[in-house]
Amino acid sequence: MNNKEDIRELLDRVADGNGYGDPEARLNDDRKLQVLLAQEQFKIGARLNWLTLLLVIVGLLNIAVLVFQVYVK
Repeated sequence: MNNKEDIRELLDRVADGNGYGDPEARLNDDRKLQVLLAQEQFKIGARLNWLTLLLVIVGLLNIAVLVFQVYVK
């Protein structure tokens, strides 16, 4: 299973609250859920960093083209 499926499964199980005879079982599921959510946030953050870097590169290329157009004219 991937993280998203695990997160959905744990969210459903924790939201229902049924079937937890042992209080430690619910705490363990809550901890697993928090770890999976943190991992997913890290992945999203990494993607946003790459997109930001790409936008900076495109912006620098735009500036270079603008300078080239102004001074070659």
